[in-house]
Parts: sequence; structure tokens; C-alpha cells
Amino acid sequence: MRVVEPELPPVWGRGLSWIETHRGCFALPPGPPDLDDLFPLKVLAELARITEVLARSPRLSADVRERVTALSRFAWEQFGEGRLFTTLLSARPYVVLGTMYSIFERLGFVHAETRALLAQLSGPGGVSVRQFPPRGAPGMSAPAPFGKDGAAVLALGLALAWRQMGLPSPWSEEKLLPLTWLSHRPPVATLSDAEAYSLTHVVFFMTDFGDRPEGLDRECRQYLRERCPVWMEALRRGVNLDLYSELATVLACIGETLPPEVETLLRDAQADDGMLPGPGFRSQRRLDATADPDRRLFLENYHTTLAGILASFAATVGLVGRRP
Repeated sequence: MRVVEPELPPVWGRGLSWIETHRGCFALPPGPPDLDDLFPLKVLAELARITEVLARSPRLSADVRERVTALSRFAWEQFGEGRLFTTLLSARPYVVLGTMYSIFERLGFVHAETRALLAQLSGPGGVSVRQFPPRGAPGMSAPAPFGKDGAAVLALGLALAWRQMGLPSPWSEEKLLPLTWLSHRPPVATLSDAEAYSLTHVVFFMTDFGDRPEGLDRECRQYLRERCPVWMEALRRGVNLDLYSELATVLACIGETLPPEVETLLRDAQADDGMLPGPGFRSQRRLDATADPDRRLFLENYHTTLAGILASFAATVGLVGRRP
């Protein structure tokens, strides 16, 4: 009699279990926030973003939706249900906080005072495109090592955030996209890490993480269809699951159906506890300052696990969005 092997849960499902087990690692440090170090907020906002994209899907089972909602609420509570944003914005007008807060408005959480402060920042006398801080300015360090177009990429993130909140915005996607590396569609066979992170985030922001594939023009979408599989193969050989996952999600964001090997590759690499191994933490200084080995392990692998969850979800469930 043939033995039927039990079907393994998808990579994203096992990754979700890893997040739940390590939820405390996403928590903000106790005490007043460090105005010069937004990294802990970034980590928590990345978790919120993953839950927000998953929560869009009408195909989530009731129990999974409940788990995703619990993680979203955890992140919102860590931000003091919005009060922390107000505290930080009142101390320093870090406009990048709007990209974090807007995620929660998409999840149904609203903090009126934070919203009012962000509206002031983008209004007359607030932050303009010309005043946009350069990479490395206090509180505005890029969430990834973007390329030379980093300021334009971050401004596209602001444009998406303000559009999601329904607030008037000084950031124009039409004006910013031509300033990005992707808009020039260079005929390259490989990408540097910086180019790849810029490209993927331009796609995420322009398509609202797959909800608006038509946010990118036809030429850019065709360029990505042709180039992404080649870049992904190079990353597979280099065992960089972080960028591999992000580029797979890029294809899903423009309405492409992902090949089965995306899920297979991620499943083969996934640890028993659901973690996906990262290519190495980007800040050696922060890693060296972390004595706890469990915390070090988290820092080295949390982002790739989140990226892999999104790629696996796109491959097995699909992102919400219309095919262009």
C-alpha cells in the first residue's frame, strides 16, 4: 500500500509560526524612545507591513486571519496605539514616521493626533521635496542599503503613505519615478545589492505591494518580466534568499504568476522552526554590540524570514491586485 505523505504547510505559514514564537523580539525596547535610533521602529513596522499585505487577501482562513490580526494589534499596541508616533513627531518632525503609521491606517487603526501632525508636515511650510533629507540624515537612514537613487525611493514610500492616508502630498510619483534606477531600465545581467533593494522598493511603492500593478508603466513591467528571472537565478546560486524573495514578490506585484520553484526553494532552505536564513546582518556595528546570541540570530534572519513569507504567500495564495 502506498504511503501518502502529509502535505507540508506553506513556507509563509511556517514563517508566521516563527513570528509568533519570536514576537517578543519585535517588541520595542522599554523606556523612552531613542530619537537617534529608529531601527527598532523599522523592525516593528516591517512586521506590520507583512500582516497588512496578508490581511488584504479574501482567501485567508478564519483561524489564520485571527492570527494575523493578533500580530497587527500587537504591533499597534507597541506603538502605544499611535501615541508613540505623536511623541516622536512632536520632538522631531521625522516625516519617515508617516510611512510606518500609514500601515496601521490600512489595518483600520487610526490615531487622530498623529494624523493631524503628519498632515501639517506635508502642508504649506512643512516638508517639501527639496527639503527631503539626504541618506544618512538623523532619523532618515534608509531601511535598506539603497543605491544612488535612495532619496527618490524613500520619497516614493512617502507618496504611497500619504496616498494611503488620503492626505494631500507634496510627493509626486510621476516626478519621482524618473529619478530612479528602474526607470532607466539598464540592460544588466546582474544587480548589486544596492540596485536590487532600490528596484524592489520602487516596485513595492509604485504598485502598493501588488494592489495596483498598473502603477508601473508597461515598459517597466515588461523589463521586470524579462530580467527578474535571470537576477533571481543569480541570487539562488549566491544563496541570497533575502533579495531572491523580494524579486519574486516584485513579479507578483506586477501581476505575474510565480513559478512553483519559488516555494520549493524557500521550503528547502527553511529551518524546522520556520526561520529563513539571511545573507548576513547589514549593520556589523549593531551586531557586535549585541551580546545575546538569540538576539543576534534574530537580527541576522528576521528580515529574510519576513521577505520569504511575502514571496511564499504571493506564490501560493497570491497578492490582491488586478492584472494590468
